[in-house]
Amino acid sequence: MYAKNKKKRDKAELYVSDASIRVLTINNHRFVVGLEWETIKSHRKVMQEVRRIGKDRNLDVVAIRKAEAIQAGFAPKSKQKLRGAYSLIVALATLLQGSCIAVISLGANAEGEEEYTLVGRTEKGAIHSNSDMIFPESKIKQVVLDLKQDLRGSKQNTEIPVFGDINKFEWVTDVLDLNEILKPGNVRKDFRLKPLQWGMTKNQLIGFAAALVMSCVAVFFIQDHLDEQDRIKKAAIQAQILKQAEINKIARYQAALDKLKHPWISTSSIPVFLAACEEGLKKFGLSQKGWMPATIKCSQDGFDANYNRPDNSAVTAQAFVDAVREKFGTEPAFNITQTNVSAFFVKNTLPPNGDDPLQDLGAQLLKIVSLFQSVNIPAVLTEVSIKDIKKNEEGEDLPLQDWQEFTFNVETTVPPQLVFKEGEYLGMRINSIIYEIAQDQRSITYKITGSVYGKRISKS
Repeated sequence: MYAKNKKKRDKAELYVSDASIRVLTINNHRFVVGLEWETIKSHRKVMQEVRRIGKDRNLDVVAIRKAEAIQAGFAPKSKQKLRGAYSLIVALATLLQGSCIAVISLGANAEGEEEYTLVGRTEKGAIHSNSDMIFPESKIKQVVLDLKQDLRGSKQNTEIPVFGDINKFEWVTDVLDLNEILKPGNVRKDFRLKPLQWGMTKNQLIGFAAALVMSCVAVFFIQDHLDEQDRIKKAAIQAQILKQAEINKIARYQAALDKLKHPWISTSSIPVFLAACEEGLKKFGLSQKGWMPATIKCSQDGFDANYNRPDNSAVTAQAFVDAVREKFGTEPAFNITQTNVSAFFVKNTLPPNGDDPLQDLGAQLLKIVSLFQSVNIPAVLTEVSIKDIKKNEEGEDLPLQDWQEFTFNVETTVPPQLVFKEGEYLGMRINSIIYEIAQDQRSITYKITGSVYGKRISKS
């Protein structure tokens, strides 16, 4: 399906070239960016079809992705020695979940402008045709916006998470830690580029033979010169290794303990959050130069506002953009295929409430359920599963999580201030409130999401 939507390129760029290939080293693994992707129509003789394409175009290696369709990403013969490397796009499309976008920095080009590549993953795991291409920083925002539109398809209300550097781009929603997601335990053989031709090149054979001869000579001299002094030196080295191993063991335990930091420490309390949302909403008003608010999402990070241009209206996008720039100091985003809608983000810094003391989990759940029942709001609490890692790869005992989390998600016409009207609500947080404003602006629906924390209940 994505072959039809793929952007046409200039004739000179019909096939991928060596100049478009980038190689990133992550956790001592080499990941290739810049492959040329296409859908393989044959489902029975996949590799036969792939090798035929490689031979016709004088290509060297290929990455295979099998999801809702079979897709192949090709690369030419290159001085960068791509054999044995992995496809970054196949790895991320496999390890990320659901329909999403990931933006990856490739560093600066010859003109000094930062370059990026991205992967667009469909709900069923296919790679979007705009993936694995290289874009300058000046164009990446619009590419992501257009890619979001394509991934939503007919479901325009679907949230498409964007993974990347949240400190670099305001429109990135989630952190992408390549060192974590591509740690050795996650890197699989099916991410690896496959050679389109068997055997070694002449240069590779010469290099292998030279390395073999040098290895044999080195082994001969090493064995010939081992003596008592070498054994004493080995004993000293072994003692140092044991000492370092103990230091590393302590460091591994402390690192595991740091990962179990209480998640509510860095977020604001419910009263502070509600006050900030209420105060921030006043700035949006009933309209911006005739454009009407559709939804406003208040979160711990700020406000996401979506505006619609009324039908049969003379109000313009330029007037809306100028008004938003002047009032909020930010740049609205537009989709060139839907010019009557726009969105922008306003950052909001809230003071964290710190490490609330752990409460009894049963009492916490009873409190939140009763709170919603008091205003006749049906609520369902969902337990967040805990994945304990009791021992590390060295077999050492690790600290375990001491808290348990339940999430809630409610939809109501009762204002949040009338639901959470008294108390500090220790161990509870509101993560976001979406204000859905009716077209006649006579009613508002509130979608509230949050978390409840308490002491972990030990299970025998």
